[in-house]
Amino acid sequence: PAQLPAPAAVERALGVLKGAKRPLIILGKGAAYAQADDQIRALIEQSGIPFLPMSMAKGLLPDTHPQCAGAARSTVLKDSDVVMLIGARLNWLLSHGKGKAWGDAPKKFIQIDIEPKEMDSNVEIAAPLVGDIGSCVSALLEGIDGKWQAPPSDWINAVNSKREENIAKMAPRLMKNSAPMDFHGALGALRTVIRERPDAIL
Repeated sequence: PAQLPAPAAVERALGVLKGAKRPLIILGKGAAYAQADDQIRALIEQSGIPFLPMSMAKGLLPDTHPQCAGAARSTVLKDSDVVMLIGARLNWLLSHGKGKAWGDAPKKFIQIDIEPKEMDSNVEIAAPLVGDIGSCVSALLEGIDGKWQAPPSDWINAVNSKREENIAKMAPRLMKNSAPMDFHGALGALRTVIRERPDAIL
């Protein structure tokens, strides 16, 4: 059901996001359940912020999207300074928001969730947005207008170059045709089939 976020919470979240030098958006399964795909895509593309899909949020936006940081996951988790969680919980899959995976850079979290008890459950959330994802994302979109400043180019370039480097590193493994076939070789063979038949569902 629609559950509108408090206007003051929306303002706070936009303020934290505006102050970010290395922002990141993490999409969780709540984002997929919400079926607010168009609003989420608009938020990501209008803000220019790199995004990381958790496994259950795959397909919300394509992995080939220019802002997808999936291939640079460890870098963006370590180096980001502001992380917006959209329907994602800071559970064991995200190392509870702390520890080695998150690096030493101080982090501020913005969390969108319909369940208030998720806030501050593992780390302090600087800007909690309690409400349904469609309503919260729409409210943020109203504040991200044409004057919104895109993230600094050095951050975007760092994410893109790490992503390209990791994809290039993976390429020879996917092309490896060893017998018996290994894990990467199998993925490479499947990728070829899917490229030839883009309508296939695996």
